Amino acid sequence: MDQTNSNNHQPGNMSNDFYSFSQDTDNGPKKKTKAVRMTICAQVTGVALFCLGLVVGLLIGIYGFNGTAKNEVIQSGSSPSQSKVVGPNDINQTKSNKKVPKTFDKKHDHGHSHAARDPVVLQTPTRDSHGHSHGPVDSHGHSHGPIDSHGSRHTPLDTHAHDHPHPHPSVDNILNSPNVEATLPSTDTGLHKKPEPEMTCVPCRWTNPIDEVTEPELFAPINSTEMVKARDALYRDGIITVKPGQELGMNESYVQSMYLFPPDKAAALEYLDRFGPFPGRYVTATVIEGAKKEPQLMKYKVGPLEGDVENIKVSPLLKTNEVPFSHRPYDAVETREVILTVMSELYRINPMMQECFDSRSPYKDMSVMPNGPFIYNGERTSRWTAGLRGLGDKDFDFLNVLPLNGFIYHGGQNFSEWRVYNIFFLNQGPFESVDDLYKAYNTTDLFRIQYPKGTRELIKEITFPKRHPSQPVRPHSERVGAKTVEPTGPRYRLRGHTISWLGWDFSVTTTQHRGPAVFNVKFRGERVVYENALNDIGLLYSSDGAGQDNIFYTDSTFGLGESKTAISDIDCPAHASYIKSVMWSPRGMRGSEMLTICIFEVDAQEPIYRHKGDDIEVGMRNRYLVARYPTQLGNYDYLIDFQFHLDGKIVTTATATGFIQASYYNTISQFYNPENPERTPFGFKVSNDIIGPIHDHTFAFKVDLDVVNEQNDFELIHWKYGDVMDALRTVKKENATFPGYFFHNKTRYVEWEHVKNETEIDIDSKNPKFWTFVNNNAKNFWDVSRGYRLVPMHSGTQNIQDDHPEVQHLSFTEHHLTVTKRKENEQYVKPIYNPANPKDPDASRKYVKDMVDGESIENTDIVAWVALGFLHIPTSEDVPMTTKVTSGFTLKPMNFFDSTAVFDLPSHAVGVNKTAYDEEPAEAPCQFNTFSVQG
Repeated sequence: MDQTNSNNHQPGNMSNDFYSFSQDTDNGPKKKTKAVRMTICAQVTGVALFCLGLVVGLLIGIYGFNGTAKNEVIQSGSSPSQSKVVGPNDINQTKSNKKVPKTFDKKHDHGHSHAARDPVVLQTPTRDSHGHSHGPVDSHGHSHGPIDSHGSRHTPLDTHAHDHPHPHPSVDNILNSPNVEATLPSTDTGLHKKPEPEMTCVPCRWTNPIDEVTEPELFAPINSTEMVKARDALYRDGIITVKPGQELGMNESYVQSMYLFPPDKAAALEYLDRFGPFPGRYVTATVIEGAKKEPQLMKYKVGPLEGDVENIKVSPLLKTNEVPFSHRPYDAVETREVILTVMSELYRINPMMQECFDSRSPYKDMSVMPNGPFIYNGERTSRWTAGLRGLGDKDFDFLNVLPLNGFIYHGGQNFSEWRVYNIFFLNQGPFESVDDLYKAYNTTDLFRIQYPKGTRELIKEITFPKRHPSQPVRPHSERVGAKTVEPTGPRYRLRGHTISWLGWDFSVTTTQHRGPAVFNVKFRGERVVYENALNDIGLLYSSDGAGQDNIFYTDSTFGLGESKTAISDIDCPAHASYIKSVMWSPRGMRGSEMLTICIFEVDAQEPIYRHKGDDIEVGMRNRYLVARYPTQLGNYDYLIDFQFHLDGKIVTTATATGFIQASYYNTISQFYNPENPERTPFGFKVSNDIIGPIHDHTFAFKVDLDVVNEQNDFELIHWKYGDVMDALRTVKKENATFPGYFFHNKTRYVEWEHVKNETEIDIDSKNPKFWTFVNNNAKNFWDVSRGYRLVPMHSGTQNIQDDHPEVQHLSFTEHHLTVTKRKENEQYVKPIYNPANPKDPDASRKYVKDMVDGESIENTDIVAWVALGFLHIPTSEDVPMTTKVTSGFTLKPMNFFDSTAVFDLPSHAVGVNKTAYDEEPAEAPCQFNTFSVQG
């Protein structure tokens, strides 16, 4: 009913004639019938109430429809102007006039001035009357920086880093993250409307997934109690000289790291499969023996850890002086001293730091990043790069790098003998000391740089990853996004570090240097994988800049297991369960427990299979279990996933995110091209003053497959093209003639290659090969050897050659796959330390390339060393944060089963005449509470 019609029925608009009563024409008495009066009164009252209710309901409905709007004020952000390289005359003028110079040049003997760019006036960003930020304006009045949607110019700065071990923070209570459910208010007025039936939803029936641990765990990480036992045993034997609470020094012997010593496989299988004795739990203790006359790094096997300390034995794992003191890996004790030594030198020239980099002091505003490698010309020497801190005073910042770098010798145990030398400033140098640099800075023969005032604070504002207030909010982004729920609680079971889920059983663990691993992986009672373990991550950087060229890292040196507590609902969903791991703290001389490994089931929201025909409809929703290990090393963050699928697949992924490690954008380089300034041979310019240097990430995994048992073979299936007879002769080579039923004499076909000896293989897209691990002693129902196929995610191949100085340490990145015979003393792709003699034949320090020595891999226990990753050319989209990039591989059943391995699970199956043969479990429907409506 519209407003006009409703007004026609209001009492004020009633016609008097309509309700008048006429007298009789005769002179008799007036007849006023009582019943008529009552009827009329009732009608008037009803109409009045109806109209009143209609008006009230209409007003409430309009108010509910429109709501109350909240206007959000979007403020414009600001960004610092780009720093400027200037000549010495300009600096002198700046010092005298206290103004930013307008030009820069380099004076040569001929007296010519060569400007690297158009003259630029350095100004801090300004805001107009609307609050918009405008970038720096040059002497011609031109504004530099991109224009945003509001007409404002913004010139963001960038930062990046590759960090080193540092003390762990306190454990976050990430389990106390409540599930928030939003309820919408009712807009029903309840006026003149029958109440609807009330719905009451059946609550979720959550089940506790944790079972009691009733027997010792073979593969679980070393716990804090076991670490204390091992520490006390080492102190008892005089191997370490420090007690808890004692300050560590380079002349002391202390435990650098502790992690699980892997059990002998034969003993482990005897225990797991044949009720043999428990092999015992042992720890690998890496000890810096600084108290010895000849200091060295030594590794010890300590255990068994089940008994008292008096019964624990300590056995050396290396020979005396096998790893000299100068070849030990980094640790937090040494890294701290390296950083403080460099900072103390920079503080001596603090006026230069203030003038060039808008810094109050190096200790407050600058970071020092030791860069690999840490052996140079046979000495323990590292390169270092300075940067500004965009993340506060606690975190390293490898994004906001500065054109200031050099070398530090940090060999020996006497800090007074350490020295900072070979210093470069804007690629000018090397200067033997900071004093020599400062002298040159105060002369007229050096290019200089000046960051505008306010740069330091604006870098902090821009670098911290958060929503930019200058950008409009995306529509509906304030609403809660989609989430996965567990209507009846977890379907997995946790027993310590052993997980069971829908036919899968495995143990998850981690070690301080190598990171996460899964052991004893079984599907429906049969072992598929004995060990699938991250071993190392290799990175090699290329850049045009002192201190930034040829940086390489092998992250096991710094500790892939140096993890932090997971970020709840970011690293892992809110419904995940967490498993603890323990990291050894050298300074605290104890283990630090953290919730690092999360377990959860994923709803992929896609079919694992489906088919819809004219009279059939079948399918199954794809779900899988994930064991995830988030970790962080300096600027990069990694997530390592082990995924277990319903059809028997195991997917292993490595994801990289975090900050890039940047390189300074040097406009005075002889290779700077002003006609094409945004590109360099080593990457793009991605922000003010920095480029994103090209590099790679190669993830190395050790995959010890046991397909049914240990007696396995490695076979290649070549995908080929050729003549029909070429194809047919792969199975029968004699007495074969061309059959007349082939349409063409060209065909594609496969050819099997039985690989007899250890080998190295690379991905070749033009000549594809299937990498298969089979058990020729075990056949499926169709008399085909049962096996698993290793399917790599395609990646770029490392292209360094043998003439690269660091090729030995990065040798595990040279091939995508290496297959070797399994040996107990060939545990890892490379050592965590630098052996004094890398060519020593002792297997304990072999690199994976040295393991390939022609041994037979037929019908034996074999290992696949997988090295996959990606080549990274950073772009502006990587600043300030790199969104995730993933690589990895899949272990896929290859005739392992007789048929598709999911039909022991409920599925959606509707057949002829819509007959429902099966259906997957579903949530219980909401139930109605019925009640009577009184009328």
